[in-house]
Amino acid sequence: MWVEPGALRWRRGRTAVTVPGARVRRVKAAGRSLTVVLVDEAQNGAVMTVRHRDAAVVAALGADIEAIMDDAGPAEHPRPVSREVVPVWPVRVLTGLRDRVLHGSPWWRRALWYVVLGLPPAVWLPVEPRGLGLLAWLSLPLSIGMLRIWVGMAELDTRWVIWRRGVTVRARFETDLLSESPNSYRVHFRTLDGHEVTANAHLRGRGDEIRYDPQDPTRVLVPTRVAWLGIALAAFMVSGIWGVACGVPTILWLNRLSALPF
Repeated sequence: MWVEPGALRWRRGRTAVTVPGARVRRVKAAGRSLTVVLVDEAQNGAVMTVRHRDAAVVAALGADIEAIMDDAGPAEHPRPVSREVVPVWPVRVLTGLRDRVLHGSPWWRRALWYVVLGLPPAVWLPVEPRGLGLLAWLSLPLSIGMLRIWVGMAELDTRWVIWRRGVTVRARFETDLLSESPNSYRVHFRTLDGHEVTANAHLRGRGDEIRYDPQDPTRVLVPTRVAWLGIALAAFMVSGIWGVACGVPTILWLNRLSALPF
């Protein structure tokens, strides 16, 4: 038994019952026992008794029930008691997965397609050793994830966008006093169409020049190749190298698959 906003709830077996606060007539806590008198649709009193080994828990639960009784106030037609049968756990899990695939993040649908289209070939194709396909199927998402982390840490995606359409301007650098990093700067510059923009940067190059994305001026890049190469190498040693290692089984499996006499 527990209290939710405006209602008292409990579960017996697979049946969950919700009682509005207006349906609670009286509550009495005595030591380790709690008695709750409910009003059903026929205006009859149904008595429930709950026992707990800790009297303080019983008193707190009684106080919570009295609070929802006071919040409910008088009502001529209070909401009815609702009963819901909770399905068995396999059905509940499958229903939850279905809702996530249909209405959740697109990654759930991508994961479903990966399982449906990727697992059967990895298991059934006659590639030796037999467990290599399964190992490749399991390690490929981890490889992509670790490489994606490396791309984000090294700002490769930002550099690619700004390399294609970036604009170089002179900026004014100020140390970001609100940041904990000593190498964090606030960059102030004017775009080609005259707008004043303030962005964040973690490096400072020569000549106080930056490149910005015309479609998103807050995305800036400081042209410091040597410092960036050091950051990219350090990020690769943290995450990128593990992405490459996890991708080795997939490369081996594809190599042996291409050698099969189809």
